[in-house]
Amino acid sequence: MRTTVLAYVIAATGLLMVLGGTWAVFVLFLEKTVRIPWRYYVVAIGMIAGGLSMVGLAQSLRLLAAIYERASGG
Repeated sequence: MRTTVLAYVIAATGLLMVLGGTWAVFVLFLEKTVRIPWRYYVVAIGMIAGGLSMVGLAQSLRLLAAIYERASGG
């Protein structure tokens, strides 16, 4: 049970990271300055990638918990 809750917490955190990274890229595209350094885009895209990896980790943890439950007969 605790493993499933942990998986959902990780998935929610990953989703928030993806949304935050998407918002950062959106804000950078709408910025009216002359030139924005590429490192700001890299940070935003890295945040999106980190969020997607957290969602994948949560999915694998949830799947592992389901396999363990089925193997233990409960």
